Amino acid sequence: MVGRLPTTPTFVLPYKRFATPCLLSRARKYLEKPCLTYRQSVRHDRCLIGYPVPAQESSSVPSSIPHQRVVDHSLIWRFLAWLGGLTWVLDETRAMVLKSCPDSICHRLDGNIDPHKTRSPERLTKLETARQLLQVIPEWEACFGCRFFPKFATRSGFD
Repeated sequence: MVGRLPTTPTFVLPYKRFATPCLLSRARKYLEKPCLTYRQSVRHDRCLIGYPVPAQESSSVPSSIPHQRVVDHSLIWRFLAWLGGLTWVLDETRAMVLKSCPDSICHRLDGNIDPHKTRSPERLTKLETARQLLQVIPEWEACFGCRFFPKFATRSGFD
């Protein structure tokens, strides 16, 4: 495979509904807090977030301690990069909200990002788009009475 590895594909998110609220809140928290790093964003207080340890099977080595896998800090960047690539979805979301509620100011929301969180203009653009989308999602859900993921964004706006 040549090029960048794929991030969260749109066809996967409907089957990962349990992860969506957690990822959205962690991504939102990362973008809103200026001093928060990717590594800090996948921690709960001072502890790493881990997956459940599988039950011990009878093995020949009784003192073997199972390794607990933890959430990698790059997951937040991959999720934000995926959200930042949904520019068409952001435009359609704003258009739908403005059509439903003409008083909305969703088109005026900015995506200001702390300059220390960006390494390149491309990354800045992705993070700004992701932040704008995260700001519009609650208003879209209030207007239409259903969840944004997976109803709208993962189906590219079509039912």
